[in-house]
Amino acid sequence: MEKSQMSQEFDLTPDPRILQMLGEINLPQWRCLAELIDNSIDGFVHSVRSYSPIDGPEICVSLPMTDNENARVTVKDNGPGMSFESLQNAVRAGWSGNDPLFNLGLFGMGFNIATARLGLVTEVWTSRAGDPEEVGVRIDLDELRTTRSFRVPRQTRPKMDHSSHGTTIVIGRLKHDQRAYLARSTNQKTMRKHLARAYSSLLGSSEAGTIRLMIGGARLSPRRHCVWGEERTVSFPDGTVARAVEHIDVKLAPRRYCTHCMRTLAVIEDSCPTGSKSCNVVEVERRVHGWIGLQRYLHNTEFGLDFIRNGRKIEIANKDLFDWSDGDTAEVEYPTDDQRGRGRFVGEIHIDHCRVSYTKDRFERDDPAWSEMMRVVRGEGPLRPIVAKQRGYEGNDSPLYRLYQAFRRSSPHGKNGLWSRVLVVKDNDRALQMADLFELGDPDYLTDERWWQLVLEQDREVLGEAPGGDGDSPLPHGFLDEPTQPENLGEPSTTEGQHPQPQPGPPPQLPRRSIHELSRKYVHPTYRVEFEIQAYSVDVNDSDLPTGLPWVLKLDDIATRTYAFLVDVSHEVFRSTTMTPLDGLLTELTHRTVDFLKGQAQDPSIAGILTDFRMQYCRETRLDPQEIITMATSVLGDIARAIPSLIIGDEGEAMFNELDEDEKESVARRMAHRRVPDHKALIADGRFWDYADPESLRALFNRRPEVFLDGKFWDDSYISLDFGSATVTDEARRSVRARYDAYLGDAVWLANQSPVDIDRAGRDAVIRATCSVRLLKSDILN
Repeated sequence: MEKSQMSQEFDLTPDPRILQMLGEINLPQWRCLAELIDNSIDGFVHSVRSYSPIDGPEICVSLPMTDNENARVTVKDNGPGMSFESLQNAVRAGWSGNDPLFNLGLFGMGFNIATARLGLVTEVWTSRAGDPEEVGVRIDLDELRTTRSFRVPRQTRPKMDHSSHGTTIVIGRLKHDQRAYLARSTNQKTMRKHLARAYSSLLGSSEAGTIRLMIGGARLSPRRHCVWGEERTVSFPDGTVARAVEHIDVKLAPRRYCTHCMRTLAVIEDSCPTGSKSCNVVEVERRVHGWIGLQRYLHNTEFGLDFIRNGRKIEIANKDLFDWSDGDTAEVEYPTDDQRGRGRFVGEIHIDHCRVSYTKDRFERDDPAWSEMMRVVRGEGPLRPIVAKQRGYEGNDSPLYRLYQAFRRSSPHGKNGLWSRVLVVKDNDRALQMADLFELGDPDYLTDERWWQLVLEQDREVLGEAPGGDGDSPLPHGFLDEPTQPENLGEPSTTEGQHPQPQPGPPPQLPRRSIHELSRKYVHPTYRVEFEIQAYSVDVNDSDLPTGLPWVLKLDDIATRTYAFLVDVSHEVFRSTTMTPLDGLLTELTHRTVDFLKGQAQDPSIAGILTDFRMQYCRETRLDPQEIITMATSVLGDIARAIPSLIIGDEGEAMFNELDEDEKESVARRMAHRRVPDHKALIADGRFWDYADPESLRALFNRRPEVFLDGKFWDDSYISLDFGSATVTDEARRSVRARYDAYLGDAVWLANQSPVDIDRAGRDAVIRATCSVRLLKSDILN
């Protein structure tokens, strides 16, 4: 082999098509913008750390307004700018001059992925304060592919103001699908929403100061979580307290980290195993901090934890910590108590030291830092206390565990539970409407006071108090001794020798009390007729309430078109299961809507308008077949899963032996279908009831009511009943057992129905069965 051949070097410059291939990575548009915004933020942070902070840091993102060939995306900042050498490195795929520990930029791929994803031509212009000109580079992917060369000319242009500084990125020749997406106003609104949330920690007070971020001409404000206040608490039976917001700040043991390879070393490793000359191992302080808390409304998707790295949210509304896995299978632990699968646990967890994916949309689960964070936030083992005990886990005191024990339910616990004990607004549609006002920055809705008033009203209803009341009934006239009125001797009399008799006046008018549950904006879902309503509970003698009528709706404020709904909740018409103040209000709104629409193209009917209003605002009272069946199944499941915690010793096996052969076969078949690894263990500790038929569960109660009553699962007395006579006591116990057996019979019937069966069933039968299911909810927190 010739020496000249030995000295030749391989040309490892990647093919220019690589850049276009990077553009095929499926990165959402808002994340593409975020990659470029990250670079600007890193520039501001670097200036602060170099003791030359930027005054008024600002990033402006311009988006196309129309879908045409001239559409462009521009990202401009007033950061420190770059030299020619720094610019040259910044646009090279795979190069990163950022410290991977304390900056947003990481792999040197974000710029290339983002720009290639959006368009085919990218220009970058940058300058530092004092530079006489801007230096730039133009990357044309089509041209690079044709020439098969990465060599592009350096460009310059003069600066009008030598003291100016910053960087501008312009992406042109946008891909057809990208420019069509970016030009739509609704999509721009969606991107603003995502970016406002992703950068919520940096748009306020940050290391670089208050950064002004403009997207399409609109300044972004940080998108905050709508959570209950920290002062809202509930107490556990043992006297401990759970807060609506739990703060987290845990320092972990420092670990060694290679800034070149961007990996955390194992505890036993003193040096990076890569062995490269470029390796640089440093010791890193590590910390998990943030908070988890309770959202003021329930939602099917808008809940979960945000995971943050160096101020930017990498994962938003993630629900991984709500599952528990034993290594083989994963089980969803939250939300399971809400019939509609809605949740409200939210939070922000900072894990700056955990590795992320190259697209910066996910923390790497195989990084030990992720497992450490999980132990800090949710502890070891299942969140469900019964399951945790069965699996041998004890003593969980993690923030998520405390939140779960107090607030996992979306309705009150037990038969007469109060909504304040779980911090839930019963009318979730109303809570969602208020949350929209919170997001718009309405000062009346920034605190949780409006939500709290609704919760108090709900509790008063449970306690049998009048809506809008304060819990104290007014004293009747004459209940207390009243001072004797002195004679008015100075007044002339109409009869000689006598003083005039005082004439009785109207009784004093009692103050009106707001009914927060009814006070809201009502909008007809089809015709969009709007009514702003302020509802008040009034006395029968209120001057604005016509004599003998239960309510009146009157225009109270012409300027704001606000109506006052005045209602006498003590009126006889409301002593009914089919008439409530809400029904009265919707009736009034129906007639006003019909009057408003008269003479227009539509031909509204009272029946149609009222139906629409009730479908919109009476969802909580609807007899939805699927929800009813789900509720029955859920309550029976709660009873079955509680049994292992209610029994002792070998009672589990004894209970299994009490089953007849058909019941045992049914349990075994279900275990087999679910691939239970150790069915004998489940039989021994009573967990087999989770696989039993509902009718078997009912039969168990009738055999062993003492397992469930006397404060074990339900509060009603059974064994503790003693009337001094064995006959009377037995009769009382039979009565309790028969009552709960009837409840269980209704629940079993519902659980075995299909939605079509429920629709065919009689209305009264469905209402009765639904009430029975509610009465079967446990009175004991478990």
